[in-house]
Amino acid sequence: MATWSKIKFYWDTMLGRANSTLTASSTDTTSDFDVDYLHNWLEVGRWKSGVTTTPIYITYDGGVGVSYKADYLTILGHNLFTSGASIGLEASSTGDFAGEEVTVLGTTAVTSDKVFHKEFTLTGLYRYWRLAITGTLTEAPYMTICVWGEKTELDYASSTFDPHGKTIKSSSSLSYAGVVTGVHEQYSERNIGLKFSSADSALYEKIKNWNDNVGLRNFFMSWDSANYPDEVFLVMSSENFSNPFNETGLYRDITINLKGRQE
Repeated sequence: MATWSKIKFYWDTMLGRANSTLTASSTDTTSDFDVDYLHNWLEVGRWKSGVTTTPIYITYDGGVGVSYKADYLTILGHNLFTSGASIGLEASSTGDFAGEEVTVLGTTAVTSDKVFHKEFTLTGLYRYWRLAITGTLTEAPYMTICVWGEKTELDYASSTFDPHGKTIKSSSSLSYAGVVTGVHEQYSERNIGLKFSSADSALYEKIKNWNDNVGLRNFFMSWDSANYPDEVFLVMSSENFSNPFNETGLYRDITINLKGRQE
């Protein structure tokens, strides 16, 4: 087995930033499939193409004088595998996409309708970005969440945790004698508890920045992207954020509790 990688949070995305725009080359107009649903971090609402002819483009413009870097792309709640799609990501300083663009992620076949996640070398600063959906499609592609930006690499957890820990949400009915007469399983909730003991100020500032910007919104995390690159989970933090100094006054004991619906 390869060496473990540090825990990573994928929350910082350029999509949805002030004065930015996101457009699709095709959108199904039979219902509400607005392309801006892609970056609201919710599993309700989706963008859907109105055609199956490719390429289909999702194009981002950061706005006048604004540029961003990226080193990850994550897509959740899609039919890209079923529809036979491949994905690519390009960046441009001019927005022409006429040969001057940089290939950030080359054409990549989607192998599952579960989360699609790719990391790549951190790019330079670019104002314009374009996601390309290609392939011979059997049905119109759709996506619920699609974000790209800069990841936050934390550290190795200092206490054991179960990345597959879950709580089954269900309702049950009982007879007058207390006999179970029926159980209805609703969904499984992911539960991950992370601890970083004696964390230095650099790690604390990363975590504080994440918490200040994300709050109780969803984001993606990976617990070991080196050995389990497909295990990228949509989660949210608990309401509590309290990470006290330990006895030295220089380091903190940090606890993060995450939960999210299991796919």
